[in-house]
Amino acid sequence: MISKRKDVKFEYSLGLFFFGLTVAAYLILFYLGRKWRKEFEAKGVGYWQAPKEERVRELTESVFRPGLIALFYGLAYFANGYMKITFSMWAPIYLLQTRGISTFDAALFLGLVYVSWQWKMFIGMLSDAVPVRFRGKSYRRHPWFFATGLLSIMAIIGFVSMDLTDIPVWTYFFPLCLAMTTAGALFDIAADSFAIDVTPPGWHARVLGGVNNFGMAVGGVVSSILSPLLISWGGYRLVFISGGLVGLFAFLFLILEEPELEKERVFSREAIAFTFTERSVLIASMLMIGSAIGTRRLSDPTGGMFSLVMNEIVGGFTPSKAGYIAMVTLLSGIPASFLGGWAADKWGHRRLYCISGVFMMLSGYLWMTLKPGMTTWFVVLAIISNFIERVNKGGRMALMGDATPLALSATVFQMYMSFSWVGNIPAALIVGVLLPVNIPLLFAVLSTFTLAPLILVRYLKPYEAAKATIV
Repeated sequence: MISKRKDVKFEYSLGLFFFGLTVAAYLILFYLGRKWRKEFEAKGVGYWQAPKEERVRELTESVFRPGLIALFYGLAYFANGYMKITFSMWAPIYLLQTRGISTFDAALFLGLVYVSWQWKMFIGMLSDAVPVRFRGKSYRRHPWFFATGLLSIMAIIGFVSMDLTDIPVWTYFFPLCLAMTTAGALFDIAADSFAIDVTPPGWHARVLGGVNNFGMAVGGVVSSILSPLLISWGGYRLVFISGGLVGLFAFLFLILEEPELEKERVFSREAIAFTFTERSVLIASMLMIGSAIGTRRLSDPTGGMFSLVMNEIVGGFTPSKAGYIAMVTLLSGIPASFLGGWAADKWGHRRLYCISGVFMMLSGYLWMTLKPGMTTWFVVLAIISNFIERVNKGGRMALMGDATPLALSATVFQMYMSFSWVGNIPAALIVGVLLPVNIPLLFAVLSTFTLAPLILVRYLKPYEAAKATIV
């Protein structure tokens, strides 16, 4: 049982360490980029050797297969959604109800079990910079799909061999959960990078924002339905094992062909120089941190904190009831995924993000009316908020894809995602302190934070190293 603050001091410090490491990496790349860019500009060297939009179209449309990419990317996010429900909802419920830990410690556990998602940038950098040669061809994504499957197998073996009723939380249960969430991070990196490598800008919202939303929602729904049954058959152990099994889908991606490493796709000094010196990179990173500290992780079952709010509000709380609530909430994300992706590509990525962001902030203030025992109102608010958040995500993910160059598609995109998960640490602290004592104040604070990225996004402009013009 986690009962003393000193027991979690190291884990919290670890989260802050990775935050500092990510910031340091950005600053180093900025310094190098500034130095190299001055040298290139003095020599009259640019980044693109042909009109950017025309060349990007050539590099992506020649390898883009809409149906096939949508199917596999959706499958990756099915696994993502299933795994996130498993470890964002059922892990804290297990800790709260079976192990009897406090809300503060459960919130901290959630913030730290996804620590591997905070250093996704560094794995992405390795993926971009160190392709693996095999049978005369270079692979940047396939090695990480393979690693995902292997790590999932190792974590599954760990859960099969241990008794969850009395194992120490931090020294045994936490590492096993961390192994599976790390496998999920590797899967996410490889799938995102592959999708960015081959998807034309005009499809960004439908693929990066729509397909992944749809796949995650379906995976979350399946986990919400299946997990209570697994708990009744064999306890929480079966739930966590099933979360690892979906990671094995990564092996299927090995049949996909990666695009050739043409000049514009190569990790180079030019790519760094004309990317990290641009203000939009900093703005996009700050936007993702701001998004994480808002209400998104509280109103979305896959967001990490949903189960903590549900545990405080819902009366007669049982695993079956929790699964039902998560299921109906996630179902609202399926139509929202289609709507958000289609509308953002049709009317503009930034425009949809801003409009839906205002509605998301307003819906967050409605959560201030919640009190313990208001189960029906909690479900209604969760459905509304999840629908709006999924629409908003369509625009947000499209914007991040727009601002990601082909040569650094894993590095830059995953840096944005890392900054998003870094925001989990302050969010976890705010939730852990305010949720048990003042629910209205909690949602007032988090909803107000939602305004920050809406202010920042107006400064997110197209730049030379971006994959496409931001609309």
